Amino acid sequence: MKAAVLYRPGRPLRVERRPRPRPRGEEVLVRVLGCGVCHSDVSLADGRFEAPLPLVLGHEVAGYAEGLGHVLVYASWGCGQCRFCQQGEEQLCPEAQQAGWTCDGGYAEWVRVPSTRYLVPLGDLDPVRAAPLADAGVTPYRAVRRALPWLREGTTALVVGAGGLGQFAVQYVRLLSPARVVAVERDRRKFPWVLDLGAQAVLHPREKVPRAQVVFDFVGSSATLRLALEAAEPGGLVVQVGAAGGQLPFSFDRGPAEVHLTNSVWGSLEELRDVVALARSGRLRWHVEAVPLDQANEALERVRRGRVLGRLVLVP
Repeated sequence: MKAAVLYRPGRPLRVERRPRPRPRGEEVLVRVLGCGVCHSDVSLADGRFEAPLPLVLGHEVAGYAEGLGHVLVYASWGCGQCRFCQQGEEQLCPEAQQAGWTCDGGYAEWVRVPSTRYLVPLGDLDPVRAAPLADAGVTPYRAVRRALPWLREGTTALVVGAGGLGQFAVQYVRLLSPARVVAVERDRRKFPWVLDLGAQAVLHPREKVPRAQVVFDFVGSSATLRLALEAAEPGGLVVQVGAAGGQLPFSFDRGPAEVHLTNSVWGSLEELRDVVALARSGRLRWHVEAVPLDQANEALERVRRGRVLGRLVLVP
């Protein structure tokens, strides 16, 4: 099979031929039809995150499974025994294996999955279009759900970074809460799209940002974390989702009184099922651009430079 493989951080992926994986026991083989290109993939390729090498990247995987049809792969596979797994929170399992992070993922023609349990049927959804739901769709869904106690009538949610994940976050705030939503985005070309998704306003980071009860940071740089803390109201919530490596000095006299700081990590299998159901109902919109698998390095470079409206999806 064809696969794009990371051998050394900072070097281009090698697009090469590899033997097709052989499933054992309950494992199932999925023929990849589309795999989203995430900022996390760039971080892995650049060496900012540690990973066992060589590695086939890609955790936003949609494809075809024999007997099931078109499916979306839930890519965090827990130990099944710890309290997180018992609570259905496998993405928090300390021993979890994760496609494209700790084991081979979807930048290939085939991917091996531990069992059919981790396959979510897509029904009539186009698998290439649906691939980003596995991370870009479910991660902001979880973040917004966790923030719902703060998102009451008359409050404002600030979405910092309106890219692959932020485009979903704007819609979830509108769908799940009565709060108004304002986006902060540096690429002015995205403004009309984000407004069309339901944001009341889209601002450039250099503009005056309103105070908000909840701030979702989908970038995670030091600059955006400072912006998030400065925008939060007393008693408000700052949720870091982006992993750009930023840091935020924090002490009693830095930041609003009784502000809550947290991060939000991926989503559960049940939350992914919820997101797929929302997508199948037609209540979600998102932008996808298909790119041939042979152009994986070019796709990573575009994401690295921020030259993507929504999500790039590699197609074998």
